[in-house]
Amino acid sequence: MKWLVPSAFMAVLGVTIAHSLVWGALICPFFIFAWVRYRPSMKIIAICVGVCAIFMALTSVALSGHESHLTGEEQRLPLRLAQPFKIKGQTATTTATTVKGESILVKVYLQDEHIPQLIASNSPAWCYWKGELERPSTARNPHSFNYRTYLWNQNTHWIFTLSNADDFTQCQPIQLTIREKLDQIRQQGMNHLKVVFPEKLQPIAKSLLFGDRSDIEGELLESYQQLGVIHLLAISGMHVGLMVGLLWWCLLRIGLTKEKVRIVILVLMPLYAIMTGASPPVVRAVSVVMAVIACTMIVKRITLIQALCLSIIVQLMINPVLLLHVGFQLSYAISLSLVLSAARILSAKSWLESVFIVTVVAQLGALPILLWHFHEVSFMAFVTNLLYIPIFTLFLLPSLFLLYLFSFFLPNVTFLLAGMLEKSVLLLDTFSMFLSTFPFATVVFGKPSHVLSFFYIIALFYMFSRWESRAPFKAIIFLLIVLCFDWFSSRFNPFGSVLFIDVGQGDSILIDLPWGNGTYLIDTGGAVQFGPQENQFSVGKDIVWPVLKARGITAVDAVILTHGDWDHIGGTLDLIDYIEIGEVWISPSSYEKETMEELVMKLQNKFIPVQEKLAPFSWAAGNAYFELLYPHDRDYEGNDDSLVIWAKFGGLTWLFTGDVEEKGEQELLSRYSLKSDVLKVGHHGSHTSTSQEFLTKVSPTYAIISAGVNNRYNHPHPEVTQRITEQGAVMLGTYSHGAIEYRFRGDKGTFQWMIP
Repeated sequence: MKWLVPSAFMAVLGVTIAHSLVWGALICPFFIFAWVRYRPSMKIIAICVGVCAIFMALTSVALSGHESHLTGEEQRLPLRLAQPFKIKGQTATTTATTVKGESILVKVYLQDEHIPQLIASNSPAWCYWKGELERPSTARNPHSFNYRTYLWNQNTHWIFTLSNADDFTQCQPIQLTIREKLDQIRQQGMNHLKVVFPEKLQPIAKSLLFGDRSDIEGELLESYQQLGVIHLLAISGMHVGLMVGLLWWCLLRIGLTKEKVRIVILVLMPLYAIMTGASPPVVRAVSVVMAVIACTMIVKRITLIQALCLSIIVQLMINPVLLLHVGFQLSYAISLSLVLSAARILSAKSWLESVFIVTVVAQLGALPILLWHFHEVSFMAFVTNLLYIPIFTLFLLPSLFLLYLFSFFLPNVTFLLAGMLEKSVLLLDTFSMFLSTFPFATVVFGKPSHVLSFFYIIALFYMFSRWESRAPFKAIIFLLIVLCFDWFSSRFNPFGSVLFIDVGQGDSILIDLPWGNGTYLIDTGGAVQFGPQENQFSVGKDIVWPVLKARGITAVDAVILTHGDWDHIGGTLDLIDYIEIGEVWISPSSYEKETMEELVMKLQNKFIPVQEKLAPFSWAAGNAYFELLYPHDRDYEGNDDSLVIWAKFGGLTWLFTGDVEEKGEQELLSRYSLKSDVLKVGHHGSHTSTSQEFLTKVSPTYAIISAGVNNRYNHPHPEVTQRITEQGAVMLGTYSHGAIEYRFRGDKGTFQWMIP
């Protein structure tokens, strides 16, 4: 069984190379180092290379199968519907399969009152539905969530939006597969939970018992993540171990022999994995338990590391795309870190010390993955896990499990006891929200480069090896150096950038100067809200902040709100909770507008200075120069009193015009020579802005328009785009290109954008 360990690592290498040559090249040195250190025979090396090649081939075949047989022109599709619709806000979605077995996402808008009833009564069926196919949205901003890639990894390539709710009445029942029946039982189990548990207890019970945390409020999930204990809300090895231990004890007590108990557990474990969602952590824990029990039954000894490696091999053999799943990466990285840690590392004199050491090892093992995917580290996790792990393992999880079992026999008593547990959970939630507000609960580093991730892995290998030798001081210093370099490099780097963030129908421009000389945010987009209050989408929180976070930006010198329209200021309130704002600039008297007045009051309550800015005003930051050109009076007239800024940096001159219209343009022309290399086109390309005279005088080389895709205002106006084209300027727009960035060093730079 010794071949399992090297084979698993070579399988990971093979799958990694097939997915990404860059990552494959970065982890190859670790395998070469292992060969040099352990000097395996040529036979072992040949086997390892063979395993690597086999998994490269398997992955290539799997990726080649991620293709669609649909053209996108189909308007009616026969679809096999086996899963219930999930309702969120004003939409309901589910996954269905075509006649050829292709998976697609089905979406229906809940415009009529009778549609939810039709959805709820819809049994598993073949349905012949009319609708429209569209590609999932791709990432429109750097480092933002890519919905198309997310669905592609699940071999789903289309979203089918139903156009006729009456189609629900024309479906024919189907026979479910065993797996689908188990999924249906799981859904029924979650529905039963909603009946027997109080409302506030349901989300966490659903998460811990069925592996579905979709009902937990986003703010609460965020607080658990900041505290570094969000792993406790997902079913993993801890839950599986507790369930196996409880099952083992109960079956022995009713008189079964150990051999029969092992058989029962082997049969029940796959069912348990499906009933809890079959996420990578669950499958990992279940497969390890099954491997250990199965080998014990056939008198073959298998170590925990071998069982873990067998689990990796089987999962990657079935679905190589799993390697891209962050849950898969974290689950195995943490498990391997704990298993491979020497006994002397994990040895402790007390239970408290043991939990602390295990937490440290787990956090270190997950560090590169957390930074790559989430760009932050919770240093509070080293303390909070000491408190939360006992609460979840010794109290909350066993209580929920026992209450759920009792609910089938004593529903009234269960509801009464669950009400008492609900109060404890609400108290824990409140405490978690409070702890997450502490300064430095999490530290944002930004997304590391591939090379920096490589050094993180080296630092961790060095840390564990030195820790095992009882001399970790140098390794700690090395890791701290890498962390500090990462933190400073995102805040003091030689490159500067201007990023026109795609916030839909609105404006938001990030100016980040080299060497930390200045960071400015011109407008923050608008908060588009839909659905229930707890599921509302916010541009500031869900678009602008992730962009800043990935760049390691947690403070800006000034937020410049050009005028009081919501599509320019709406994201500001959300950003207050995430970044430190030096000051906020507004157009004179714009606070008289109701939306701006409310915002100014909240900013002042947060002790953030708010300044009204009048032209002329200028400032320098490093080698960059900025000049406020407009407005010159305190009479606020909306768009035509937008703050207009001219700037010079990165070898180009820039003109940021807000929503200034033709009247304001004429006043600017009467006062200034406005020639600029880059023009931020006013008012999203509306026909009321960017007059021919103004465009001729500015004579831009680049014209950039910030507007939403298929916006209801039909921005940009064809007259404006025609003028820009005839002027000979390169026209770029967030509506067509996604986020647009000018990245520069010194006086040289390059434009790049998200969507070709």
